[in-house]
Amino acid sequence: MDLSPTEVVDLAGISLDNDVTKGLVPAQVEYVKESVVEINEELNCVGQSLRAVAANLADIKENIKPGNWRAFLKSGAINCSERFAIDLVSAYTNWLRGSDIDDNLLASLTPRSLALMGGKGVTDKERQKVFEAVESGERITEAAVRIIVKGAKRRVKASPQRTESEKIKVLKEKIDTYKKVIDNLQDENKKLSKLLSNREKIESLV
Repeated sequence: MDLSPTEVVDLAGISLDNDVTKGLVPAQVEYVKESVVEINEELNCVGQSLRAVAANLADIKENIKPGNWRAFLKSGAINCSERFAIDLVSAYTNWLRGSDIDDNLLASLTPRSLALMGGKGVTDKERQKVFEAVESGERITEAAVRIIVKGAKRRVKASPQRTESEKIKVLKEKIDTYKKVIDNLQDENKKLSKLLSNREKIESLV
């Protein structure tokens, strides 16, 4: 890998901790740093490509009828799944179009995660939390993104305290309900007893 002067500057700015360089000769350390430059460039390209694909898909959707769009997704003309395309369009339409987020950060997230980040009620602050988690080295799954942007399930509010008269009313309603159930069971029991009695009479005549 031949490095231009600009790349040499980038190489000098790459910091590798002792655990990475321990036991390596200078030539090996330089090789690792060169690879880091190339990897980061490729990740930027991945992010740029995702953004470009999302923009092109959104443009197609905006310029054809809904029926044609659905047919296009199912046609197999593009080398990605229908879900992949839908998620990218959703992300681009809802937030990515106007975002200046670094391309390398986009490369770390799936189209489903990007779509979740454009869900109803999700703010720029919550999206920033996702990217901060990515930058910190956390393993960001779709489930993790969902938790970050939507939060934990809201606690159910406690019911207000009932007055004594309300409690008695509720108990009376329950008692009435149980009475009806008991009456129905007694009716069914009478019918079954009658059927059994008739059956015994018939069997005694045989």
